[in-house]
Amino acid sequence: MIDALVCTPVRVRPVSAGRLAYGACMHLLYHPAVPYEVRLGEVGPDQQQLVFARDLLASALHGQSAGEGQVRVRLEFLSSARNAVLLLTVGDPAEPLEFALKPATVADFLRQTYDLVPAGEEHRHVDVDGALGEILGDVA
Repeated sequence: MIDALVCTPVRVRPVSAGRLAYGACMHLLYHPAVPYEVRLGEVGPDQQQLVFARDLLASALHGQSAGEGQVRVRLEFLSSARNAVLLLTVGDPAEPLEFALKPATVADFLRQTYDLVPAGEEHRHVDVDGALGEILGDVA
């Protein structure tokens, strides 16, 4: 795994029945070598990470629900929150897990990632030859 160049602490609060629970500190992670993806990672020795597209966060911050399948993101006004939250829904759509993040924290994280790799320029940072070499191995 590649170490992140952008690492932003973020408070992640579980959501159940539209109510916010006490959260935990996690990190939003980004590296230009994998320019299309961001990671939401746990803090500690057994770090697990959720990997998803950077564009999902950007779309959600602009008011558009984004994603399908295992990861979905949208702005949401919850009765238990003073302001809108960025609601990250993961897992099986029949039994999803939902987590709330502060939109301002996510927006700051995205600004830092776009400073490194502007939107639409991701393809310039992808090592296609390296990826093909990994896939093909000794065949090539």
